[in-house]
Amino acid sequence: MIHPEYQFLLNDIPADIALSYLKRTFRWQLDKSNQNPVTIFIHYFNHEPPEICTSLIHAFPGFCKLANRPAGGSVFLVAAHFTVFCRIFNFLATAEESQLFLDIETLFNRHSNPSFKVRNLTWGKDQPRIMGILNITPDSFYDGGNFFQRDDYGTVAEQIIQAGADIIDIGGESSQPGAEGVTEREELNRILKVVNQIRQRFHIPLSIDTTKPAVADAALAAGADMINDISGLAAGAEMIRIIRKHNASYCLMHIQGTPAMMQHRPHYDDVIGEIYQFFQSKLNICYAEGLGKNRILLDPGIGFGKTVLDNMDILRLLPAFSNFDNLILMGTSNKSFIGKILQRDLNHRTPGTLATQALGWMKGATVFRVHSVQETKDTVEMAKYYTQDL
Repeated sequence: MIHPEYQFLLNDIPADIALSYLKRTFRWQLDKSNQNPVTIFIHYFNHEPPEICTSLIHAFPGFCKLANRPAGGSVFLVAAHFTVFCRIFNFLATAEESQLFLDIETLFNRHSNPSFKVRNLTWGKDQPRIMGILNITPDSFYDGGNFFQRDDYGTVAEQIIQAGADIIDIGGESSQPGAEGVTEREELNRILKVVNQIRQRFHIPLSIDTTKPAVADAALAAGADMINDISGLAAGAEMIRIIRKHNASYCLMHIQGTPAMMQHRPHYDDVIGEIYQFFQSKLNICYAEGLGKNRILLDPGIGFGKTVLDNMDILRLLPAFSNFDNLILMGTSNKSFIGKILQRDLNHRTPGTLATQALGWMKGATVFRVHSVQETKDTVEMAKYYTQDL
């Protein structure tokens, strides 16, 4: 039996977005005459696909495709507007090989209601959540030095809370492109006093932006509730064991490379598929260590080893990651791809940022890591009102 590495379904994708992604990623030029929304099914195989894939290509030319994967194996794609996709689905229902039919049926009928636990709270997908950024660094790309070496971080936290934050993300090491790391000792010196001062006054969940298990251990022991790990779980199971030790929560982010080199010619054959595979493999490590899915956020890592087109593909096709049973965190705040698209310097990217956050909510993101808390809260609340059943 053929065992796919992974598969996902994207339903109701605007035609222009679907055509652009399939052309650039799989060299597949679809018919542009039909501008109805497109349903895309992508199934990655480790080796030869079953014969039913070839049968579908012959029965529905132009709507099904097999392609080789540069890393080995193959990928089977179906891309069609809904009526044609239903015909393909009915064809599969009568075929002798039923596995592909069952795979698509499962994805179509999937009803996921993910939740996320942090501190003593449970967040659902129905309400946007705002993560306010508090960088205790001299060199972070947007606010480096603004909060470095303050005496009273409780007052800073109060301002973030009053602006509408649901959680505060404290970072003691810059992760901007080209950033060099700091020692564990220096990182702890920066963040522990912040955690202690905030925890003395407030019960708001605190996240620690770190890649180091020792820093995570000390910060969680001091009263933090979550680790936001931009390294893509570079520390492996050791980090997850520390999360479990403190009954804490975790944000798993995708990155290509390290901050020092991540923007030096990043390249993907299939940015969506590769991030999807990354999440699947890293989640397996988390689950093997006993960390439940409701303790894990997924962040596709916009701006972390990505080109402008990569970032836009992630934003456009964010629903691909809703195939996992985890809430999605999105961090676009003031990032360089916004500046490149709009030709805006660092201090004039707020409108572009807010547009990405509204789109992010409509595409399936729930948690938004931001510098401008109140503005983001208003933006995503309006996006929520637009999308909800009145």
